[in-house]
Amino acid sequence: MIASGTVRGADLLDQILALDPGARGIHAFARPGAAVAAARALRGARRVLVATGFTVAPGMPETDGPPGAAVLGRALRRLGARVRWVTDRASAPLVAAALDVLDEPPDVVVYPEGGGAAAALLAAARPTHLVAIERPGRARSGDYLSARGESVAALNAPVDELFVRGAGRRPTRPVTIGIGDGGNEIGMGNVRARLVRLDPLHARIASVVRVDHLVVAGVSNWGGYGVAAALARLSGRDLLHTPALEGRLIAACVAAGGHDGVTRRREPTVDALPRAAHAAVVELLRLAARSGMMGGP
Repeated sequence: MIASGTVRGADLLDQILALDPGARGIHAFARPGAAVAAARALRGARRVLVATGFTVAPGMPETDGPPGAAVLGRALRRLGARVRWVTDRASAPLVAAALDVLDEPPDVVVYPEGGGAAAALLAAARPTHLVAIERPGRARSGDYLSARGESVAALNAPVDELFVRGAGRRPTRPVTIGIGDGGNEIGMGNVRARLVRLDPLHARIASVVRVDHLVVAGVSNWGGYGVAAALARLSGRDLLHTPALEGRLIAACVAAGGHDGVTRRREPTVDALPRAAHAAVVELLRLAARSGMMGGP
């Protein structure tokens, strides 16, 4: 609690990302200051691979993930990084559509099929940083599971292998950041012990894939926006998109084949929340980027 009654930018950012409209219990595994820590780790990034895309059922890539990946990637590119987005064939149209809304180059890599794909991509791209936003991470069983506990391994390429293979020794290995909202995404291995205590479903779906920095938010897109907001505050630059663009991002993803991951309907919503709710969160994050102190460089 802030004794003076004022709210610093970093505290406001934490409060916004802690909103839990889906009642997923993220307070049990979210950590204050995570978005700012991730932003600090990303400052000075040179080559970044941003992984996203989560298909929850056949022909149903979800609208959560690609917008957040596009916004955060754009912020990093504006700060001087070479950014490429990595996904699989089902989600590639959504990522490309989101990038088009932001007038970003469609530098999208469709994760190759077959063995050795991760090693080859890491060798070719030589990333200094790996970022995952709403991307499935393998569970202890080795399977990839939806929030309902259904296997989605056949629908999602094993992009998390980039993070598993990238977890070598410093100084050559990339810095890794994971952003998620449900426990089954890349990076949730950091808080698996907390997840298994929530309930049997979380214990089964929890990912074992760890990262250097984990950001948890009520909606994964918000986590990506939150890191972009923190980068904006740290750099003194306007790096976050506008509420109006948020609506266009969601609509573009739906037009490209996206579905709401919760309702599983092809409609302009994300995690059962309407565009207006997400636009409001963007406006709040813009306020957080402008207010208070998030810390020095």
